[in-house]
Amino acid sequence: MPRILAAILAALLTACVGGPSSSSGSGSASGCVPGSTNLCHCSATQTGVQSCNDDGKGYTPCVCGSGGTANPGDASTITAKDGAANTSSDTATAPTDGDATAANPDASDTGTAIDQPVFTKDLTAETEDAIDWSELLDPEDTGAVDTGPSTADLPPKDASSDDCPERAKIVYVVTKGNQLLSFVPDKLQFKLVGNLKCPVAGGQTPFSMSVDRQANAWVLFVSLMGQGGPVMKVSTENAACQATNYQMGQQGQELFGMGFSSDAPAALTEKLFLAGTTSFNFSLQGSCTLATLDTKTMVVQTIAPLPKQLGCPDLSGNGNAELFGFFPQTNPAQVVKIDKATAQPIKSWPLPNGAFAGVEAWAFAQWGGKFWLFFKSNGDLSSSVWSLDPVTGNAAKVLANTGHIITGAGVSSCAPTEAVKGP
Repeated sequence: MPRILAAILAALLTACVGGPSSSSGSGSASGCVPGSTNLCHCSATQTGVQSCNDDGKGYTPCVCGSGGTANPGDASTITAKDGAANTSSDTATAPTDGDATAANPDASDTGTAIDQPVFTKDLTAETEDAIDWSELLDPEDTGAVDTGPSTADLPPKDASSDDCPERAKIVYVVTKGNQLLSFVPDKLQFKLVGNLKCPVAGGQTPFSMSVDRQANAWVLFVSLMGQGGPVMKVSTENAACQATNYQMGQQGQELFGMGFSSDAPAALTEKLFLAGTTSFNFSLQGSCTLATLDTKTMVVQTIAPLPKQLGCPDLSGNGNAELFGFFPQTNPAQVVKIDKATAQPIKSWPLPNGAFAGVEAWAFAQWGGKFWLFFKSNGDLSSSVWSLDPVTGNAAKVLANTGHIITGAGVSSCAPTEAVKGP
């Protein structure tokens, strides 16, 4: 579950105070690239898109979702990584395969564990040729291309119920750079499944995810302005995306962590639980509410508020009908077993003091009798991986600087719940 707290707070504060706006709704006086587009705000709640004029001397009026135009000066402006000002919203035309830039959006945030070149992403540029991402993502730099988990990487057949495909028995993560990777905990091994090319607005990135018993990943996206976006159904076989009819912001659930939990121990049915709140409340590290999302109807139903002092967690369930939350904002950070009917804590496991300070991004999965924590502080180059043994309470960092900013993790209720030999 991505928790890019500083970026979300800064974006929301910029939107609240208005920020620098376009002078007339038609672009800046410094010119633009003919045919390029800019995101813009039609009102406080409505967004649109504007295009650069053919003469390159300004932008067209903001085109809103209803076909109208925005009032001049409604666009909020944020600053990209390279310092250039860009207007942003959630309703820009979704990028196509031909819109990819010669950039690896995750590589610029990598740590020292993976030796790969640094690429930066220009959010406004367009190129005719999409880059071959696979050539940039081999951590061993051998020229080989990872194609996802092999049969040897998967857990044994008896790890879960027989109705589950083998792909549903391992952990998956999404990154700030729009990548889906598998993670085999007992081998501490990541493999690239694919690069996400979901039909979302420009600049939106994965925020959180979970995986169902059919090995489908459900991924929530977030905008550059820190606002909740769509939920996409993603294949864990090839990272192919499928849009859903999920309506954003239901029951106040704009940004949330999520996790599947079986309806009863060893049951073949499960529910997707959410722990979330509004974008603004999340930016202030406020409390969250427990809810469920029906993946057939895409309707959210509220259960109860989580204890206010805990903040907002990422969630992970299992085949024993249990639900757990990773709360990195408490002091100390902790993993909590949550009552699915009342949202109240049942048991907690405190984590080492100071180890999870300065949280920026975090994610969470239960697998093989252990909790697996993916964490990045605001001083880290990339995410690290921790394991927590709920029997002994011992926690240890097992991978440092993975080379990825991991914003979400998911595991199905098919995954093994008993101890598996490994780190």
